[in-house]
Amino acid sequence: MKFCLFIVIFFFCLAGCTSNDDAVLKRDSAIKYEAVRLTASDKQILQKSLEKLEKRYDPEEAMLTKKLNGFNYHTDADSGVFHAVRPSLAYAIVLMDAGGRELQQRAFKIIEKVISLQDTVSASKTCGIWPYYLEEPLATKKTPPDPNWADFCGVNLLDILMTHHAVIPPGLQNKIRTSLIFAARAIQKRDMGPHYTNISLMGTYVTFMSSHLFDIPDMKAYAGKRMEHFYDYTLRLGGFSEYNSPNYTLVALDVLQRMKMHIADQRMSDMIDALYNMGWDMIARHFHRPSGQWAGPHSRSYSTLIEPAFYVLLNQASAGKINIPVESENNAGATDKIPNLKIKHTIPENLLHYFLQPEYPRTETDIFTAEEPNIVGTTYLTDQYAFSSASRSLLWAQRRPFLVYWGSARQPRYIRARFLHDDYDFSSAIFYSKQDRNKLLAAINFVTDGGDRHISGYFKIKDAKFKAKDLRLRFEIGPSADIKDWVVPKTANSPFRLELNNLAFNIHLYYSAFGNFKGYWQAGGDKNTSWIDYVIYSGEETEIDLNKIKEAVLGFTFCVGEDTEKFPKADPRVIINDSTMRAEWEGLELNTWIKPALKQKNL
Repeated sequence: MKFCLFIVIFFFCLAGCTSNDDAVLKRDSAIKYEAVRLTASDKQILQKSLEKLEKRYDPEEAMLTKKLNGFNYHTDADSGVFHAVRPSLAYAIVLMDAGGRELQQRAFKIIEKVISLQDTVSASKTCGIWPYYLEEPLATKKTPPDPNWADFCGVNLLDILMTHHAVIPPGLQNKIRTSLIFAARAIQKRDMGPHYTNISLMGTYVTFMSSHLFDIPDMKAYAGKRMEHFYDYTLRLGGFSEYNSPNYTLVALDVLQRMKMHIADQRMSDMIDALYNMGWDMIARHFHRPSGQWAGPHSRSYSTLIEPAFYVLLNQASAGKINIPVESENNAGATDKIPNLKIKHTIPENLLHYFLQPEYPRTETDIFTAEEPNIVGTTYLTDQYAFSSASRSLLWAQRRPFLVYWGSARQPRYIRARFLHDDYDFSSAIFYSKQDRNKLLAAINFVTDGGDRHISGYFKIKDAKFKAKDLRLRFEIGPSADIKDWVVPKTANSPFRLELNNLAFNIHLYYSAFGNFKGYWQAGGDKNTSWIDYVIYSGEETEIDLNKIKEAVLGFTFCVGEDTEKFPKADPRVIINDSTMRAEWEGLELNTWIKPALKQKNL
């Protein structure tokens, strides 16, 4: 009798525990949980990360701090110390992965604090979204908030729930559940299209996982259709919309790897595998082993030189076969990024030869758009350098449509073209080019409805007018070079040559016009970079009305190589009519609007 009573009590308690867990997480065959498996090396890296992050942790606010210094998107602040939402959640993941009761308790406090900052007012336009910083509540911000934070923070909360749910207190599990549903509903309402790769993938992951974890039927259907739409779109395009991006491709691969870890649905898995291989194919074909750089052109890039963590990724993803000798302390590298060591990548076997035994010289040509006119990417890779261009692109700060790499993995060098408005990249400058191996014919014109510091609506120039103290075309060399021997052209359209590390660079500004301004050349530099600038205007702040300018266009040729005797000698043939400039040079042809016009007309 006592034994039977014990059995009844045992199963009653077990049923109670199970129902409590199922109240938060629904068991579903379409998803799978993943235990934390860290190697000895991972644990060492984790410990070093914890030591660094400890200095930034504020126990009173239970958040990680971040120091701002300069202009940032989606925030009113440009300087000072702030408590950062997304890094705090990433820190909580590191704490949970490291394990131990004390670290877990700290992580729980951080998670609770971050969840409390989410907008959960159903009638609010920002419902489900977080601010960047504790000090900037969504209701008080002047700068539009970042809706992507529903995706980024949602992914981090899922990471915590999917790998550590067994140790999370039931009360906190319920808060995470509620927070994830708010984030997933915000994502579903926004319904980001497949053209924004990372957010489209992250949103699919958050809505798919949340709908299956918490049994939300309409969201299950939505997430499945969203994935199919993204897959079909990307397949038609031949790659991710943010083409050849060192930042976006890696984020996309991380999300796809999360999907591999947590999604068991076979149809979803097949699409995930195909997309994953597609991402690695783009990286492999553009990797330049001599310089250790990811060759352009880049649609989105936050740093022209590759960060050290990339080489750690290649080493890990190739099971140690790729070993690039660079100064890299650990997976955190020299960046502010908080590593997630649970995400383990594998380079497809058929792509390893691009890293281990690449063939040079060769040209990689990519069609980056499905619609006309196409954006064509050209990358010429040799034993000495990698030279790349995009046939058309905005000269936004995050674009790299013209880029040369050379040097070694330990000491890489680059040259890139920029157009600066008051020392910041001007998003209304449009770059066009045609490239044949080491030769380039290029032109830059301007749009009247484009952006200034960013391409988004908030940063758009209004009525084609903007104020400027400085406008210039820049050929930037990094890291800094010795410029004392550089001969600056005396006239605007005189060709000149730069010689660096046994390579020569011929530049010829064959045409230059920007209203009534008369430009001149100027060399300069700072501790990070050197440059040769064609200065269009520098002086007192003045208003520029692009609608009133009849002609604003710059054209240049570029050639790179060791054998300068083979460099082209002839000037481009230029034909100007009322609305366009036609340039012909070395078998290359380019047509460009000369008067600033609407973006649609230019692109």
